[in-house]
Amino acid sequence: MSAAASDLAVEQAHEQAQAGSALKALKEHGIPTDKPLICVDLDDVLSQTNRVVAEWHNDTYGSDMKLSDFYYYYYWKNPYWGTPEETFRKVEEFYKTDRLDNAPPIPGALEGAQELKKQGFALVVVTARQRREMERSMAWLEKHFPNTFETMICTGQSQETLADEGEVLTKLSKAEVCAKLGAKLMIDDSLENALKCARATPPVPVLLLGDYAWNQREAKFASMQDEVSFAEKLEREGGREFWKDDNVVIPEGQSPVRVKNWEEIVRWVEQNIKV
Repeated sequence: MSAAASDLAVEQAHEQAQAGSALKALKEHGIPTDKPLICVDLDDVLSQTNRVVAEWHNDTYGSDMKLSDFYYYYYWKNPYWGTPEETFRKVEEFYKTDRLDNAPPIPGALEGAQELKKQGFALVVVTARQRREMERSMAWLEKHFPNTFETMICTGQSQETLADEGEVLTKLSKAEVCAKLGAKLMIDDSLENALKCARATPPVPVLLLGDYAWNQREAKFASMQDEVSFAEKLEREGGREFWKDDNVVIPEGQSPVRVKNWEEIVRWVEQNIKV
């Protein structure tokens, strides 16, 4: 092993140790250890995020974006967004507005989450949102889901810290967070995240929520630098519906399990997880 590789290995081991310590601290500061834990995604599981994103894009750029146009989880792979660079710029513009703060909750999510809590589960939000969005995300959560979730964990960070208010910022994937916390279940709308949970060792049970266009297929790319806009790729493909090549069929009885709404989530939990 080279000196550089050795240094990298030491750094990675240090980061992993920090991650374990932070999540252990989380369990000691807010999450009940005597209750089975369910991790819940925020965007498009609790909040109608993509709906308000599309509305903002239409108002700002005069587009006709609909939820059905979100073919992929990654915005730059969808119509209207442009190249990855253009997409990132637009997302920055969106975050400067108050649209995210005013996003409506997913119908039935409050009732479903409260029912799971009533049944004896501890609920934790696990989101890929960035550090800078934590305060407003917590405010939104407390407004629409009061006294429902124990805390919020953010996975979209470059550095891990344990926040004063019990929020955790971590480099770990959602599958790794679930494993570290010993979660009984992950609820997500992203096929990519759901597959990572299902393919983990050991696998994390996961429910894939919603009949969304973006969770019908898995986005595959080697590098964002090689990615082009949807319009350019459509032209290269001669106008054919190339995105359907990435459709994923999940065999019945295998994970992730698709559920249409929060009523089905509650029903599945009642039938498959003992409190």
